[in-house]
Amino acid sequence: MEEILSQPPFTKIPIKKSNKTIRFLTFNVNGIKTICNYHPWNQFKQEFNDIFLSLKSDIITLQELKLTINTTLNEIKNIGHLKNYRSFISLPTKKKGYSGVGLFIKKPENDEEKQIYTVVKAEEGLTGYLSDKSGTRYRDQEDKIGGYTNDMSESEALNLDSEGRCVIVELINNLVIFALYCPANSQGTEEGETFRLLFLQQLLKRCENLHNLGKRIIIMGDINVSLDLIDSAEGINDRLGLKIIEDIRDGVNFEIENYKECINFKFSRKSRELMNKYVIQSMIYLLRDKQKINYSNYQIFYDTTRIYQGRRKKMYTVWNTLTSSRQINYGSRIDLILCNCTKMIKHTSNADILPFIQGSDHCPVFTDFENWNEENEEGKEKKDIMIELNKYQDKKIMFEAKNHFKLNKIRDISTLFGKRNFIESNGSSESISSSTSSRTSSPQPEISKDNKETETDQKSNSKKPKVLVYKSRKTIDNNKLSSSSKKSINDYFL
Repeated sequence: MEEILSQPPFTKIPIKKSNKTIRFLTFNVNGIKTICNYHPWNQFKQEFNDIFLSLKSDIITLQELKLTINTTLNEIKNIGHLKNYRSFISLPTKKKGYSGVGLFIKKPENDEEKQIYTVVKAEEGLTGYLSDKSGTRYRDQEDKIGGYTNDMSESEALNLDSEGRCVIVELINNLVIFALYCPANSQGTEEGETFRLLFLQQLLKRCENLHNLGKRIIIMGDINVSLDLIDSAEGINDRLGLKIIEDIRDGVNFEIENYKECINFKFSRKSRELMNKYVIQSMIYLLRDKQKINYSNYQIFYDTTRIYQGRRKKMYTVWNTLTSSRQINYGSRIDLILCNCTKMIKHTSNADILPFIQGSDHCPVFTDFENWNEENEEGKEKKDIMIELNKYQDKKIMFEAKNHFKLNKIRDISTLFGKRNFIESNGSSESISSSTSSRTSSPQPEISKDNKETETDQKSNSKKPKVLVYKSRKTIDNNKLSSSSKKSINDYFL
């Protein structure tokens, strides 16, 4: 792995400022099963723990996993049982094999990190109407994240949460993280637009409720909304064609000279208008005309990339790969990391896009915060965290992937090579392999129907190992993919 990381593009990934830096990263992978067929990820042999480490990030969300529970349990295990990260994964119950979101939290290595990365609560879905393995709806559980809205029926809520678009985790330091793949309505239908707006409304209203409860909040993922005109190459190009704006390279002067159209762009779609209502504006001379809407009662989120990078142009995060748009950087910025905490924003040490990372039509986006827990305004925050730590550090989180998908009941096929050690865990056999074992993509053999091996089977296995036939992974030939299976970049310029 060290040899891989010593080469581009990984040498281009910014090094964190210190060992106290906390890096958040979002990446729409456009298919977790296929990303490892492309450079640079094909060097990692499906080892997602190493992939995550290569991104030098502590809290990671991936969108468009494109997994289904029934047919790809092996792939779920690849990202659900990691050495250095805890996994929380939501998959769709309808439109199977579509969307899907994963949130991966660094496992703390010392007491100081436990005060940051310890997970105290986790939920699937946005509305709280889904249930974990206990059968109790999240919103009805005694120990819940909170902030739920009550302005929609349960059937509407379950439909909203049926596409695997949201994972929510609360950490011990009072930070609630929303990992999201927001709807795009790429087909342009009335039904799709209604669904999209309802999702954004419920998301932002719940965040507002949590904000009022004093929670720190991070929204990270593919939001599918370009907030500003400088975030949309197509928006700029269309207006240049109509000769209603001037093409100015510098972002600040571009927005000053084209102020009217930059403002109009913010109101050009209901989804964009809604997002801008909640995001604190960093545009120079913005809203000199405040007649359209009073933002002051709503704005709670900082766009971390914009706060750090200023009004930089062409900072796009998605491109149309069918038209070589990435090569000429004709794209859109729709992958965002938003934060409601002023203290955290003051501790931002870096925030940027990583366009040199290939493998998807999107690129990763990251934000670095220094350890804001060290700034103890009331003199008791760390004490409170330690009390909570004693309560939660050994708590079983039912929505954690290994529990939610019962991944501990699947034997790791890598243990068929070399020395094997077995432990009993909840009535199931788990195998522990050495660090040098290599993982393959072949289907993993299940234990037995009741997830236990009889003594006879164990003795038989120790004397005569089973003969297995392994098949190599077929690499997808992109040239054979039909154009209808790929998205137009116009679907992203929203």
